[in-house]
This record gives sequence, structure tokens and C-alpha cells, in this order.
Amino acid sequence: MLEGAAALRVTRAVVAAAAQAAPDAAAANPPSHLMQLLNQPMVWFGIKIAGGLLLVWLGMRIGRWTADLERRVLLRAHVDRTLAEFLRNVTYALILAVILVSALEFTGFPTTSLFAVLGAAGLAIGLALKDSLAHIAAGVVLIVLRPFRVGDTVTIAGQEGIVDGVFIFQTRLHTADNRDVVFMNGQVIGAPIFNVSQRETRRADITLTLTHAADLTGAFAAARAAIGVDPRILAEPAPALAIADITERGIVLSVQVWSKSAQSGDVRSELLQHLHAQLRERGIALAQQALPPAGRLGTTPA
Repeated sequence: MLEGAAALRVTRAVVAAAAQAAPDAAAANPPSHLMQLLNQPMVWFGIKIAGGLLLVWLGMRIGRWTADLERRVLLRAHVDRTLAEFLRNVTYALILAVILVSALEFTGFPTTSLFAVLGAAGLAIGLALKDSLAHIAAGVVLIVLRPFRVGDTVTIAGQEGIVDGVFIFQTRLHTADNRDVVFMNGQVIGAPIFNVSQRETRRADITLTLTHAADLTGAFAAARAAIGVDPRILAEPAPALAIADITERGIVLSVQVWSKSAQSGDVRSELLQHLHAQLRERGIALAQQALPPAGRLGTTPA
């Protein structure tokens, strides 16, 4: 019992000494002015804001560098430039979104509530702009599937032209007579697309209606002579000559030749000239267009 009482007295003495020494130590080592400043709530909030802005600045630079690197790699891999630019923009947007969310989290902003508000607003905007968003989605499909490329000659919805580019809402062409044609991307997706630039060769079809009394042997010889004049006409696939039909007007002669796609228009035009000259030289006449009977020209007979 005596030993227990002695230990209790010693413990009380140590506690009392420690309690007396604590204020003396605090007085001897007062907190620094910097620590007091950092303990202020507004100062700490400002530091968080500055850190978030620094994070955004660094993220934008890193995102732009990463996106540009991706574009260069894709172009070196011979990926279409339109697709490379599109993927570059998508990558940069995704990195920027991640950086912004991280900066908000760093500053202590309640991102959960923000996402809820943005989700509701996005739903309302999406319903209001569903047609415009459909054009954006169609543009993405065109860029990914690539039914044509910039510089290709295409026919879309009956309009022929050279592709200038696929943009976020529109696809733009220019025609041979230098007119600009603009399609909304949704229209392009829903219309037949004829691309004459993706194949190296193209066939030109010509039909001539000869009189019933025409010399068919001479007509075939004239067609072969006209074809042989132009070296741009390919030997393989071989040109094809045939009697396509016999009508009341006359005998229909079909001429089919192949050439490079870029030369197809010029080849067809000059072949028509050579056919006309060869047929005329051999005295082979083309059938005349029958005139409508009197009283059917749109005028009322007297």
C-alpha cells in the first residue's frame, strides 16, 4: 500500500510539472507570422484557386502538345488529313475536360452537383437541338467511314462536284464551273454518294443511233478507227462495240472505252469528235430525230 501511494504521488508531481512547463514552452516558441497567415481560411482558399488555375494552364499545354503529337503520328501513318484533324480535336477536348474536372476537385468545388446541373441542361439543349446534333453525328460518321476524301470528285443527290471538306455541320463541294455547293451532313448520309475518284479507271459510254440503211460493218470500222486515234484509251479492259438495240428510229450502236479517271471527260469528248469524223468520212448517217405530227407543237391549228 505504501509503495502504491508513493507511485501515485510521483505521477501527480510529473503531471503538474508538465502542465507548468507547457505555457512556458509556448511563450518561448510563438507561431510564425507565415503560419498564422496560412491558417486564415480566405488565404488557404486563394492558394487552392491559384493551384487550380496553374493546373488548368499546365493541362492545356500538355493537352495541346499531346493532341499535336497524335496528329503528326497519324499523318506519318498516311491517315487521311480530315480524320487526323478530327481525332486531334477530340483528344484535346477530352484532355481539357479531365483537367477542368481535376482543377475543380482540387479547389474543393462540389463537382457532383455540377454534373447533375450539366446533365439536366444537356438533356434540355439536346432535345431543342436534336436536328443540329444529328448533323454533327452524321459528320462524325462521314469522317470515320470516309466514303470520300478532300479533293475527290463525287455526285451527291444528283449534284456533282469536288469535295472541299467535311465540317461539323456541313459538307462543302465546288463544281466544275466554280460554284460552291453546301450540304448539311444529314443530307449527305441519307443520299446516294457516287465517288469517281477512288478508282483509277473509269468507263465512258457512248450510244449512236444509225439509220436502218446504215452499213454496220463500216460503222464498226469507223468506231475502231476513232478509238485507235486516242492513246489515252486503255487496251485493258478492251473497248467494247455492240448493237445495243433496234428501234423505230434506227439501229443503236454502243461504244464503251476505258481510261484514267482523271482523263475520262476529255477522252469522251474527243472520242465523240473522232466518231463523227470517221462516220462522215464513210458516208454513214445518224438517224434524225422524228418531228411530232402537225398540231402537237404546242400551238393551236388555225
